[in-house]
Amino acid sequence: MNKQFLFDILELAERRCGSDFTRKLFQIRTERERILNNVWKKEPLPEDLSTYQKEIILRDIDFDTIIHHAAKCAGTDDYNKLLFDVAQLAIKHGEFSRGKELLLVLLKTVGRKSLALLADILRKLGNIEFYTNNYTTAYKYFEKSLKLFTQIEDKAGIISIKNVIGALLVEEGKYYEGEIRFIQVRKMATELKLGEMVAKANMNLGNIYIIRGIYTEAESCYKKALDADSGQDKDLLTNLYMNFAICYKFKADYPIALEYLEKAFNLIKETNNRYQKGLLYLIKAEIECISGNLSTATALVTSAFAIFNETGDRISTAEAYKILGMINREDKKHDIALSYFENSKRIYTNLFYIAETLVEMAHLYLAISDKVMAKKVLNQAVKNYEKIGAKPKVEKLRAAFGNVL
Repeated sequence: MNKQFLFDILELAERRCGSDFTRKLFQIRTERERILNNVWKKEPLPEDLSTYQKEIILRDIDFDTIIHHAAKCAGTDDYNKLLFDVAQLAIKHGEFSRGKELLLVLLKTVGRKSLALLADILRKLGNIEFYTNNYTTAYKYFEKSLKLFTQIEDKAGIISIKNVIGALLVEEGKYYEGEIRFIQVRKMATELKLGEMVAKANMNLGNIYIIRGIYTEAESCYKKALDADSGQDKDLLTNLYMNFAICYKFKADYPIALEYLEKAFNLIKETNNRYQKGLLYLIKAEIECISGNLSTATALVTSAFAIFNETGDRISTAEAYKILGMINREDKKHDIALSYFENSKRIYTNLFYIAETLVEMAHLYLAISDKVMAKKVLNQAVKNYEKIGAKPKVEKLRAAFGNVL
């Protein structure tokens, strides 16, 4: 658990409970840690604990203590709102298990008392399942949330759920269905003058065009998204900058891609969004690898790997494996590279991402003069691209590997 997450929670609790609340907690914490540290120094532990493990224990105790003591100085409704806000912070910091735990508690305590809050709780639970690649469970939560938003006639809520279901369809490889959903969301959001939702729909459409290899269309959608939101939502703006970077990475314009990543990183310094930081590390690691900066790329991708291993995002972990494969291939450590690529391919379920890994594997096989395997994986990549309508990607492959395909 990172310390910034705890500081942000403490700040939320202090707003409701006053500065005396924070002062008292710090007193309790100081004495508690003094006692524990003294015991750890004097008594042999049944299980060896590293300094890192001890730090985790202390921070977990801090979390539970803040949540418990806040209940004593807030009414039921205020406390429920605090728990919801803490859950949102948990998602932002990549503390998905903590966020899920709090939201499930709220699901029981709020019940049908506030349908609006209940719909929001279900939406957030869906988001956590989405981020951790549990798509079937995510869909169930989103459907329940959509029913409640429809019942209370919350049009903004309805649009937000339709948008995220579109993103879910895309992650499941249903690109055409996702595209139709985003176009509908953009139309509805435009009519209701919901700038943030217009921006999100355009961004998601741009992501589909990236997958299909239509980079000019993707860039156009991202620019429309920037215009619609005007930078009000910093997390959204960060995602847009990272998507611009991905677009320019595919266009092999690496200096521009790095400029957008720098913009994204400056925003992350303000928002402390750890999950986004992990995504940024992945994008930059691939660019550094392509540019021949293998040590830098390794440092970035291992940092990202640690974040996604903690959050449970297996899809991003698969991307980290792919990049580790690229790094080791360039370093001529072919057996290690192949094992990383195999890990990536095994975890991925999305045809596009599998195809991207297969293409990198083809480069590896050609590097060791195995044209038979190179042709085999390239043919599979072509089939995957054709299934998702990525014609420009197929044409690029045929141009680059014409002597193999």
